[in-house]
Amino acid sequence: MIEEVPLDLGGGLTGILTRPAQPTTRPLWILLNAGFIPRSGPFRLHVDLARALARDGIAVLRVDQPGVGNAPPKRGDDVAVLVQGLDRLCAISGASRFVLGGLCSAADQAWKVALTDARVCGLLLLDPYAARGAWFRLGQLRLLLGRGGSAVRTVWRRLRRRHVAALGDRDLRDWPDPAAARRQAAQLVARGVALLALYTGGAAAYFTDRRQFAATYGASARSARVRLHHWPDCDHMFMRHEDRQRLQQAIIDWARALA
Repeated sequence: MIEEVPLDLGGGLTGILTRPAQPTTRPLWILLNAGFIPRSGPFRLHVDLARALARDGIAVLRVDQPGVGNAPPKRGDDVAVLVQGLDRLCAISGASRFVLGGLCSAADQAWKVALTDARVCGLLLLDPYAARGAWFRLGQLRLLLGRGGSAVRTVWRRLRRRHVAALGDRDLRDWPDPAAARRQAAQLVARGVALLALYTGGAAAYFTDRRQFAATYGASARSARVRLHHWPDCDHMFMRHEDRQRLQQAIIDWARALA
């Protein structure tokens, strides 16, 4: 029978650890919260995923990051706090390897921690960074044409707003520049870090074609350690039950491949 226990990892970092029925030597997973969402995840996605992974023999920590969701205010540098939390988690659980990730800004945070801490051996990246470019514009055109008569009206509205500054993903999220993203991806893959990157239709403001992934991350994107999904029919928050079930199965399949 799986067990769930609360943990205080210091620095305002708190979470729920879901343990499998039997001791495991597999990497411990850490699901980070993001935005205004608590550690339960959107529509309790993290709860269901943690329990499913635990039934498959993987321990999972659902984390409230400092200053995110319902967590208390930040008390220091995000990455430093998370690395210190990993130190405490090692002492509590005995784990020495971690798979880290989450949705949106949680994916961004996991990426930064992985670059800092060699104990991170896997990254779960849901709607992570991607650079716009020719493939993005092609996919954007395809989306517009798919809307039929509304396409002309959409283009006209955008032309009318062309001089109005608007907030975009780069303003709201801490992303590397394209050259740095390629270097960082190469560093992670060379270290043996496994990556599962999944883009939804909710990322259509910056990701519209799966070929963007290789254009963004270069040769590292074609590594056997990297798995990519593009689900343009799925929203950013996985609101539909069938999308959450589909995501859970894709993650479990990937986790089994890592074992």
